Amino acid sequence: MDLIKLRYFYTTAKLENMSLAAKELSISQPALSKAITNLEAELSMDLFFRNGKRISLNENGRFLFKRVERIFLEVHHLERGLEERRGKLNGYLSIVTTLPYTFTNIVDLFFYEYPHVKCKQVPLSKENLQQFVENGKYDVCITTEKIDHQNVEWVPLYEEEIFLTVPKSYIEAQKGTIDLLEIENLPFIGLTNQYSFRQFTDQFCKSVGFIPKYRVEVEEATTILQLVKNGRGAAFTPETSVNLYEDNIKHLKIRNKKFSRTIGLLKHRYLYPTKISESFVAHCHRFFLDIRKDKK
Repeated sequence: MDLIKLRYFYTTAKLENMSLAAKELSISQPALSKAITNLEAELSMDLFFRNGKRISLNENGRFLFKRVERIFLEVHHLERGLEERRGKLNGYLSIVTTLPYTFTNIVDLFFYEYPHVKCKQVPLSKENLQQFVENGKYDVCITTEKIDHQNVEWVPLYEEEIFLTVPKSYIEAQKGTIDLLEIENLPFIGLTNQYSFRQFTDQFCKSVGFIPKYRVEVEEATTILQLVKNGRGAAFTPETSVNLYEDNIKHLKIRNKKFSRTIGLLKHRYLYPTKISESFVAHCHRFFLDIRKDKK
């Protein structure tokens, strides 16, 4: 069993199509089919269910695929590390996050220091998080959810307050603070309830005896403040998403009890950290340190 055969298997398993896999690997379909057959003979087991050109992994194949995927991710990190040592890589970052405002601000400032870096934001889905934790598929994860796992290290960066944001046309905007129990009829705008931030705010409201009445529920966080600006309702806003210079809205401190969450980084313990990923982590520490200084 060698890396070439495993690469053929890995590509075929991902695409589940012999013709497409052969095209991606730049070999003929008969040659690919023979290589897969030889691998199965070497392992003394079938790896696929076959239905013409269309194939799918059987239980043996899924077992092998999961481990081969880790091998090629490690090869990928090794190649990046070697390219950095040769000075041929300007830098590429893949960042798992569901914090659009925070991510935008951090990355925008990072580009001033590293203008040639290429960056990809990866949605924080259950599957992507699992790929990060188990295989180190992405460079870093910015999240508010601490994960206890032997493969990753949780690095807290900043505890941010959650505010109630209202249109300035609302009578509540005349106040500096707000008691949630005084606004039981206020319409709310928020994410749908499968998002962790919505679940977090709903849990807080429940703990103080308040139930928000949602007029609008959306899938995209950036939509929320725009609707608040248009006077459609109130919303909960994390501190790092607050713009104090907005003309049409007001951010109110919630006085029922402490309402905050911790932003942190997840770093993989066992995969090679590139220089650019280490620089990004250091930049994140400086970013939140500057926010703390500005608050004093």
